[in-house]
Amino acid sequence: MLPLLAQAQDVWSSPEVEQMYNNARSQMMQGNLNQAIITYKQAILLAPEKMVLHRDLAQAYYLSSQYDEAQATLEPIIKSGEADDHAYQTAAGCLIAQNQPKKAKVLLLDAIKRYPHSGILYNQLAKLQEQEGDQEAALTSWLTAIQQDPAYHISYYEAARMYMGTDKPVWAVIYAEVFLNIEQHTPRAEETKDMLLGAYMRLFTRMAGKNVPKYKSTSNTINTVQGFEDAVYTTYLKLSPVVSDAINTENLVMLRTRFLMEWGKHYAGRYPFSMFSRMDDMLRNGYFDMYNQWVFGHIDNPQQFDAWNKFHPDALPKIEEWLKVHPYRPVAADFYNQMAVKGIFIQPETEDSKKKKKK
Repeated sequence: MLPLLAQAQDVWSSPEVEQMYNNARSQMMQGNLNQAIITYKQAILLAPEKMVLHRDLAQAYYLSSQYDEAQATLEPIIKSGEADDHAYQTAAGCLIAQNQPKKAKVLLLDAIKRYPHSGILYNQLAKLQEQEGDQEAALTSWLTAIQQDPAYHISYYEAARMYMGTDKPVWAVIYAEVFLNIEQHTPRAEETKDMLLGAYMRLFTRMAGKNVPKYKSTSNTINTVQGFEDAVYTTYLKLSPVVSDAINTENLVMLRTRFLMEWGKHYAGRYPFSMFSRMDDMLRNGYFDMYNQWVFGHIDNPQQFDAWNKFHPDALPKIEEWLKVHPYRPVAADFYNQMAVKGIFIQPETEDSKKKKKK
């Protein structure tokens, strides 16, 4: 199901039409789709020129599985050039629901040409590409969404999820953290906490399992890093002894604290990144330990987390309040990803590959 669209800031021909529109939206949110459809139709009779009425009527049809009616409602506004990105999203959703992914893909590509900064369109395109089995194209679309529409936070979750299946888990660490600082009280947020812990495990497992260069000296490392990604990876590589015995909440607090200190000392000026600045602000103001417990504690060890929580009864309410008072908004300048996705996905082992390893 597509999310209900945010209420349009629009100029209405009359207070009656605006009231009908608000009533129809309320009916949709309550699940009264048939009544919403009736109300939208009545409003369109009074204000047929309002695109938002046709768009939202089509969404009501879509949510009630009346795909032909939704398409018939959207076709005129798409042909007229008045359709916004949400209208295209609903139209593509109808085609997907009717098992016409190729047509949906063509429509989405056309829509992206019109709305190149629309995260919702890249997201739907990426979902289609993933369903087709083209992981590289899907990840590229989600990364483009982050670049073009940094406020559309779903892209960070999807990009982190995709990077978990690659040999670059450092990006899963980064994007999962970003997502958690935007969406916090949902089942998906809890899933992302687990994913972030897993991303650290994969990152340091990769460091231990590959022939990576040993850290020699700060000056040599700083001078040879190749961009933001390499700087993050190199810093974690240097600090890997901190988590050599275990990837757990206590060690992650030390690791991430020292990471922020190293980053601020060596790379913050070269690669300013709002998420690291935000974490550094938590650290300087005494919230970072609480934040790490909020992220990892229950996922890592529920018993230890409960004990910590009893010993620090005010900590979680304090970090929850801090997060509420300090909403996070990523910016376009944060985008350092080179989008080098070719060949990074780890292929599952087949029986043949297992036999070759044994030989």
